[in-house]
Amino acid sequence: MCKHSTAGTQRKWYDSAHASLCMLGSYLCATSFFRPIEEGVKIKQKVLKYSPIQKLEMLFVALLAGAKTVYQTGTTLRVDRALQIAFGLPGCAEQSVIADTLDAATEEDVLAMRQAIETIFGQHSRAQHHDFTQEWLILDIDLSPLPASRKAEGSERGYMGRSRSKTGRKLVRVRASQYQETLWEDVLPGRAAESLGVLQEAIRQAERLLGLEGEDEEAQAKRARTEVRLDSGWGGEEMINWLLLRGYDAAESPKGDQVTGKFKSNSRVQKLVKPIAEWTATSSPGREVAVVPNPVALARPTRQYAVRTPSKDKPGGYYHAVLFTTCLEWTMLEVVDHYDDRAGMESDLKGDKRGLGLAVLRKPNRAGCPLSRWASPSGYRH
Repeated sequence: MCKHSTAGTQRKWYDSAHASLCMLGSYLCATSFFRPIEEGVKIKQKVLKYSPIQKLEMLFVALLAGAKTVYQTGTTLRVDRALQIAFGLPGCAEQSVIADTLDAATEEDVLAMRQAIETIFGQHSRAQHHDFTQEWLILDIDLSPLPASRKAEGSERGYMGRSRSKTGRKLVRVRASQYQETLWEDVLPGRAAESLGVLQEAIRQAERLLGLEGEDEEAQAKRARTEVRLDSGWGGEEMINWLLLRGYDAAESPKGDQVTGKFKSNSRVQKLVKPIAEWTATSSPGREVAVVPNPVALARPTRQYAVRTPSKDKPGGYYHAVLFTTCLEWTMLEVVDHYDDRAGMESDLKGDKRGLGLAVLRKPNRAGCPLSRWASPSGYRH
């Protein structure tokens, strides 16, 4: 239950199933959390009752209240007057009107939203104020499918994970592991794959937000204390060596990126694990690890370890993977445990797809897609 009062008027009480969300809304309004968005984003649309920004805020609040599609704003926010008041909204528009606002969005609107969110990011992000003298900053990068109609802009036929849909877009995301913050993300065409170009853009944007750009001594020292953690999709030699050689001067101490990841090619993995005769048990039952006797030659020295996990499909069989890391002082088991922490990225993606309906919000125009997820091209998780 939420109460509302103004000077000289009697208090009014409203029933709400989202009391804790009402408290959050009151706090965000009191701190002017949405001001950068309200001042920076100007969607060109005729205003009859609600402004375009108010309608975006309505959709945002509805998502927080459990809506997974635009039409569910009518069953979440529209019927909850307490929630509207808590977030400073004059009401709730019809779902078709909110959808029209998303359809009216352009790439310029997405850019303006990105800049507004980056302003909010600078005010509240813990990753941006990370103390590199105390510990490394760990960045996880992932490319995930976003199923969509074949008629949607940027939707292409390709690999969409376990979804029955064969068409969709892709979502690339950079996450600060220690703080569970999404630093940057973008929506790509459906055939986009883990490539050097996508990786370079993701790293460039993350470094820009974190203030790690430039070749001065301070920036290089911070980048040397930043680790990029990759899954097997980014495990091609071209991408690995690009990360290993950035800012590296062989005449001095290594200043290139710290990298931990998996190799991509299954045939290469099988070749690397074939000579191994002795395995060491890990903390996970049945899972074992061993040093790769003939490691792959990369641009900088690395430690490479093979990991095998019992197969669920083939009794007595194993799934194999080969991890690599530039953190030469870590033990074999420490490397395995450290890489396992990357599961937080997978958990975040699954949570967002279910909680925020990322796999359901399928706006036909590509610009409306990120706006419907509250400016996801620079999404900030706190």
